[in-house]
Amino acid sequence: MLHLVYILQPTEHARTHTKELWEWIRSRQSWFYDGLDMVHEPRWFNYVIGNNVHCLEHSVAFEDEAAWGAYRKAVSQRSKDPEWEARRIEQEKWWEIIDSRLMNDIQLES
Repeated sequence: MLHLVYILQPTEHARTHTKELWEWIRSRQSWFYDGLDMVHEPRWFNYVIGNNVHCLEHSVAFEDEAAWGAYRKAVSQRSKDPEWEARRIEQEKWWEIIDSRLMNDIQLES
């Protein structure tokens, strides 16, 4: 499995409108991932202690590199639709991406 992980720093607007932020995230989750069947296990975490306190971590999983490539291609195609892209960039109202990474599961043989 591959895991795409983003660390998101909430904007001042998000920090002062927390209820609206979570409503927007729920809405985004349904429209953004609609039809992207290669995406598995979307998860959200809120850091409460440590580095990046109050940041959000969002991750999704893919079966393999081909699935991740299909995802990138699909998002690229969708971004050509001005209405979809305008909705996608609404995220700038809510957060700044401060880190991202793509990780592989380690398969240890017994």
